[in-house]
Amino acid sequence: MGEVLRVQSTPLAALNSLAVLTSSARDCESRVAPCLPVREAYPLADGQDYAHKTASLRLGGVGVSVGLGSSFCFAVDNHEVVTLLLSSGGRARVELDGAVYRNSPQQPGLFLPGEAYRCELADANGVVVTARPERIATIALAMAAEMDAPTLDLAVLQRPLELGPLRGSSAHLLDLLRRTLSLLDGLQATSRWPSQSQGLEDLLCRVIAGLLFPSLVGPGR
Repeated sequence: MGEVLRVQSTPLAALNSLAVLTSSARDCESRVAPCLPVREAYPLADGQDYAHKTASLRLGGVGVSVGLGSSFCFAVDNHEVVTLLLSSGGRARVELDGAVYRNSPQQPGLFLPGEAYRCELADANGVVVTARPERIATIALAMAAEMDAPTLDLAVLQRPLELGPLRGSSAHLLDLLRRTLSLLDGLQATSRWPSQSQGLEDLLCRVIAGLLFPSLVGPGR
C-alpha cells in the first residue's frame, strides 16, 4: 500500500489531470498504446507492491505519454515512429540491436528509431514523445532552409542517440520541451485545444529536430 500512496501522491511531469493509477505493469500496454506498441511489461522486483500512473494523448501525428511509478521492464516491437524518452527523475536502460543506451536526470534525453528494443525503467518517471520520422525530417529541412544551413544528414533519424548532459541551446530546447508539455494539461480540456493543438504539435517536432540537429539552433535562437 505504501507504493500505491507514493505514486498516487506524486504528480506526473505533465497531463496529471488525465492520470490513471494501476497496480499491474501489463496495464501500461494499453495506456501507452496511443504512442508505442508496448508488450511484455512486468515489474522488475517480484513480491513487492507495484503501482504506476500514466496519461497519454495525441496531437495530430505526435503521441505523448507520461508515467511514473514502480520499476518495470517492457519490450517494443518494430514500429513506424521515432521516440524521444525524456527523464523526469527516472532511469532507463535500453537494449537495441546488441547495444545499450541510457536515460537519466544526468542524461535526460534518449532518441530511438523505429527498431524493436527492450527497456528497463528504474524508479519510472518520464515522458515519451513519438512522431513519424518523415514528419521530423520535413520540419528539420524547413528549419535548415530558414537559416540557409547546409544539407542535413537525415540518417540521424535512423540511429539511437543519447542526449546529454545538455548545455547552451540544447539545454534551452529541453527546457522549452518541458514547458510545452506542461501546457498540454491546461489546454486539452479547453475550447482553445482544437485551434492550438496543431501549433503545439509543430513546436514539439521543431524542438526534437533541434535536439537531433544542433546546427539548426544558433546561439541566438
